[in-house]
Formats: sequence, structure tokens, C-alpha cells
Amino acid sequence: MSADRRGAFVALLVCMVSFGGTWPAGEVAARHVEPAVVAVVRFSSAAVLLWIWARVSGKPVRLPKRSDLPLLLALGFSVVFAYNLFFLYGVRHAPATDGAVLVPGLIPGFTTLLAWPVLGDRPARRALLGLAIAFVGVVIVADPTGGVGSRRLIGDALFLGASISWAVYTLVGREATLRFGSVSSNVFATSIGSVLLLPVTFFGGGWASLASASAGAWWSIAYLSVGGTVLGFVLFYEGVRLIGAQAASAFALLVPLLGVLSSVLVLGEPLRPALALGGAIVLAGLWLVQTPRTAVEEVVAEA
Repeated sequence: MSADRRGAFVALLVCMVSFGGTWPAGEVAARHVEPAVVAVVRFSSAAVLLWIWARVSGKPVRLPKRSDLPLLLALGFSVVFAYNLFFLYGVRHAPATDGAVLVPGLIPGFTTLLAWPVLGDRPARRALLGLAIAFVGVVIVADPTGGVGSRRLIGDALFLGASISWAVYTLVGREATLRFGSVSSNVFATSIGSVLLLPVTFFGGGWASLASASAGAWWSIAYLSVGGTVLGFVLFYEGVRLIGAQAASAFALLVPLLGVLSSVLVLGEPLRPALALGGAIVLAGLWLVQTPRTAVEEVVAEA
């Protein structure tokens, strides 16, 4: 294995560990601080750090034109405003382990469904079958007949909203990346999303909840900003640079596993049998959605 490939694997593994850690960090932060405040602090600081990284790395942020404003608003609204409200209110209602399985597990499926009417990219039959299988896994994770309260079901519904928001971002981000590049797109997304979230921060406990937050909540917000946003972004695109986007994206399958593991270790959440079974089914459906036809045919032929 070449040095570049080894470096890419290490970078991507650390990246996925960072992303997985956002689930327990998000739950700790959202317990003590209003979710909108958490998101504004996280992404406004991340925007500054990403801008500094862009300058240091020789990839200065490109200034947008007025005609780019609708695209940039859609970018900030989907990945920062909507996603983070769904994510952070979700972990207030349901265990982080649920979100760690449902959100990354369902994003590819919702992206596939949205790409059909938006881009005219009709999914193959195997992809539709994979989506159906993943939905069965979602129902098992939610465990609606297993004594799960309405509060948890509300949280799981919010996690579904988070996955849809990220799927929208995936489609919008494709165009934004083509126009501005990945670094500038993420600086714009974090900056604009923070501005959109600012009015929401004055509801509920507002900024007073941040002032009275525990040290654990502050450390969790810092982790979300530095580890879960800036470090994850930098390492992911370093992996893309070294081994390509398709190979790097495959590492995303580790996020549910690492998210569940970190939530169990950090928060002491139980690893429910329904969560393990449903999560495995979601990942199986996701594999079917993303695997090329030839690979699926080879598996069927060997069976």
C-alpha cells in the first residue's frame, strides 16, 4: 500500500470518528443549551476557522455574485439551519444512538429519491429495493410496538427531517461546489446558516442558557465546531484528494457504527437489540442503493 493511500485511510478514519462523536456531543450540548444557540456558536466559529484554513492552505474564499445568493441561501438553510434544528432537537427527545443510525443511514436513500424529480436521475430497481429495505430497518430502530414512548418517536421523526435536510444539501451542494469549490462553499454555508439561525436563538432559554451552561456543554460545543465540523471537513477532503471521491465516500458507512459506539461509551446509552438489528438492515439497504449493478449481480450469482 502506497504512503498516500495509507495517509488517506488514516485521515478518513479519524474523520469518521470525528463525525461519529457529534452524536454524544450534540446530546450533551442540547441538554443544557438551546439548540439554535448551540448551532450558531458551532458554525460561526467553524466559519472563521475554515476561512483561516483556506487562507493558510492557499485556497482563498471566492466572493460570490448577487446572482449566487439564492443558491447560497439554499445551502445555508439546508445544511446548517434545518439540519441542525432537526438534529439537536432530535437528541433532546430520542437517544443519540437512534440518530447515529437513522440519519447517516437514510441520507443516501432520500438523496436518491430527491434526485429523481430534481435532476431526472431515475433510480434503478435495486436502489428502490434498497430504500424499501432501509425503511424496514428504520421501523425496527424506532420499535413502535416495543414500549417506546411518544417522546422517542418524536425524536426519531426529527432525525428523519435531519436526513431529508442533508439530502437537499447534497443536491444543492453539488452545484455550489462546482461554482465555488468545496472550501468556499462550506465557508458560505456555515456563515449564512448562522445568520439564519440567529433570530431563533432568542426563543426559549436563549443566550442565557449558554451563560449558565456546564463545562461539559461548552466542551461539547467546542467539539462540534472544531472536531465535528472543521477537522472532519479538512480530513475528508484530504482523503478525497488522495484516493478520489468515490473511495472516500465509502468510509461514510462507518459513521453509524462509530456514532452508536461513541454514544454507548460516552453517554452510557444501552445497545438495544432492535437498534442493532434495525441498524444492520438500514446499512444493508444502503449498500444495495450504492452498489453498482455489476457488483450486485456478482453477489447474486455466487449465492
